[in-house]
Amino acid sequence: MSKRIDTAVILAAGKGTRLRPYTHDIPKGFMQVGEERLIERSIHLLKKNGIQHIIIGTGHLHEHYEQLAKDQGLQTFLSPEFATTGSFHTLCYGKQLINQDFLLLESDLLYEEKAITTLLNNRNEDVILCSGFTHSNDEVYISASEGHLRNLSKKKEELDSIDAELVGIWKVSLRLYEKLLAYHQQTPEAKNMDYEVAIANLCAKGYPVSLAQIEDLIWCEIDNEEHLERAKKQILPKL
Repeated sequence: MSKRIDTAVILAAGKGTRLRPYTHDIPKGFMQVGEERLIERSIHLLKKNGIQHIIIGTGHLHEHYEQLAKDQGLQTFLSPEFATTGSFHTLCYGKQLINQDFLLLESDLLYEEKAITTLLNNRNEDVILCSGFTHSNDEVYISASEGHLRNLSKKKEELDSIDAELVGIWKVSLRLYEKLLAYHQQTPEAKNMDYEVAIANLCAKGYPVSLAQIEDLIWCEIDNEEHLERAKKQILPKL
């Protein structure tokens, strides 16, 4: 039996500069695709699957998330240096609220429910969700070895093998989170690092993170106008 998880952390501090002018007045997670805003759809799917403790790491236009949290009984924490630091720095700012295993998500994802249930049902403590290749532009590629994360990069030439694509949803144990906090303190460049790179760096040092690969997963990230159009025309109709 896998350990029951009832906590999720959603990283939502980014400025969304590639989605301007949409993100002048709202953060990326408040982008609406179909009938729901991205963040509200994630919250709905998480709660539907027993995740009642939802924590949002905020930055850009954080007051939107703070009002949402007040309305829906969630928690938020602010990364005050969000404009000049990476997502790893934001994740570490949540240490006062994160005290158990959790699902880790990005706020700009549109995805089917199977993404959540697959991770919750996985027996391993630490799991990276992967898909087949989407050819969607701006992908992060995964290199795996014996069912575990070996490395990841946007540049194929940096990897020994190209085995899957990063989705941006993880299962993270408290043990891994504590190792990430320690790594953040010990590594000067960690302040500007993305959280997924930090996890991959720990994997390179021998920490095991299992792969859960759904070849035909319906999902997308929305980072720019091209992604937004793909989400509306190709992904949403399949959900």
